Amino acid sequence: APVSIERTAVFPSQSFGASMAPLYTTLAIFIGSLLIMVAVKPRISQRMKDKLKDPKPRQLFTGHFLICALLSLAQTTFMALGNLFFLDISVVHPLLFMLSGWLASLVFSFFTYTMVVSFGNVGKAIGGLMLIVQISGANAAYPVQMLPDFIAKVSPLLPLTHAVTMMRAAIAGIYDMDYWRAAG
Repeated sequence: APVSIERTAVFPSQSFGASMAPLYTTLAIFIGSLLIMVAVKPRISQRMKDKLKDPKPRQLFTGHFLICALLSLAQTTFMALGNLFFLDISVVHPLLFMLSGWLASLVFSFFTYTMVVSFGNVGKAIGGLMLIVQISGANAAYPVQMLPDFIAKVSPLLPLTHAVTMMRAAIAGIYDMDYWRAAG
């Protein structure tokens, strides 16, 4: 063998599954936020509004969103702890892993809640379309450089891109403040 290769793993991963965990975990968080909007009525009934003391629209929006956010945070906590303890994914920064899930949960649930409150059932369809776009453009399964030019331009605008970056940094290690830039 005239040539030999010396491999130095900068951010080693225990398996391919651990490398794909950020994508599948954030997809599950997004799908969970969509399912919460299927299970929870997006609007408050007139009977409930009559019981309240003349609530303003922003109060109704915020109060109902907080219920959805609480459900989403509970779902994300359960899932992230399952990744850590049941699936035994090797994570360099477990607390940052949990934090990235919680931040993604709040962003995704706010997006889906706003779409459904604003557009009704069409908002659920918008959430489904957004999910499809994010699967291909989140820089998770394939490097964005290998994707079509349009997707490469849209990728930085997708929240899943930044959630995957945060989870990757928490799992493999932070490089050049990438976790905190993605969180911002």
